[in-house]
Amino acid sequence: MGRTSINWGVLGAAEIAREHTIPAILAAENSRAYALASRRGVPGERVEHFGFETGYGDYDALLADPVVDAVYLPLPNDLHAEWAIKAARAGKHVLCEKPAALNAGQTAEAIAACAATGVLYMEAMMYQFHAQHARVRELIADGAIGEVRGVHVNFTFNLEKSLSDFRHGTLETGGGSLYDLGCYCIHVIRSLLGEPDRVATVARFAGPQHAEMSAAVVLGYDNGAKAGFDCGMDATARHAYEVYGTAGTIRVNKAFVPQADGDGPIEIVDAEGHTTTEHVTSFQYPNGVAHFADCVLNTRVPDYTPESVLANMRVLDACIESVTTSRIVELENH
Repeated sequence: MGRTSINWGVLGAAEIAREHTIPAILAAENSRAYALASRRGVPGERVEHFGFETGYGDYDALLADPVVDAVYLPLPNDLHAEWAIKAARAGKHVLCEKPAALNAGQTAEAIAACAATGVLYMEAMMYQFHAQHARVRELIADGAIGEVRGVHVNFTFNLEKSLSDFRHGTLETGGGSLYDLGCYCIHVIRSLLGEPDRVATVARFAGPQHAEMSAAVVLGYDNGAKAGFDCGMDATARHAYEVYGTAGTIRVNKAFVPQADGDGPIEIVDAEGHTTTEHVTSFQYPNGVAHFADCVLNTRVPDYTPESVLANMRVLDACIESVTTSRIVELENH
């Protein structure tokens, strides 16, 4: 009888790990919370508090542990590619927190390192594992809003007072709202419209490190489709998207942030303005962890493929290039 679970190692106890991914590992039936590493040291009681069986005070020591099958990397953005490559060379499957890296070049290197050693790689874009998004695609395929003409996305929250947070860093170190939030918005748009042909971005910079606090982006398509998003760390919490077509609109009102009840309300507005609401219950983080573990156990490529991860980063690169050059950036779609 084959194995039914994998052994997880987690490099660092960042907020995203503590609040979402570690609980998801504990909840997923095919996952075992085996090892936690922290450069500050991991006392035994902290290991037990988070539900792990063992702890390390060094990332490399965790990677050297032969019991670990896969690692989750919730490190600061500028360390993602480095430790993904180290994990791959240690023979560990890699679930890397978003963004995958600082640019498409680094992302390609991390993906290539995983391919060379025969381990799986996936960016932890966990929102997509909430069932509401599959329902949106189903509604579109069934013609609920006619032919799709465009998508609008927003994702904001207020981080202005937390100046010590690494997200207040410069673009060169992976700080800013585009890296933290824009990557989600790009992924939604790509999942519904495909790869854009051009990008234009404006942004607001503020704070002691001149961080990119908010941005607004327009994505153009040669086929006439239109998309746009705004993201920001300087406004009230908003996380929704809207898909509109020739015969109606679909609005997803809890698009990205996990909810305690797992509920995603979807509004379908027809051409006459009549609104129907559907509630889809799902738990994106346990679903995402379980999906990756299943791929490891059954040696199959994750639904969020490395190629799609790289394509997402290429669009993010174009957004940042547009910010820094104040120009429309054309994309070469591969």
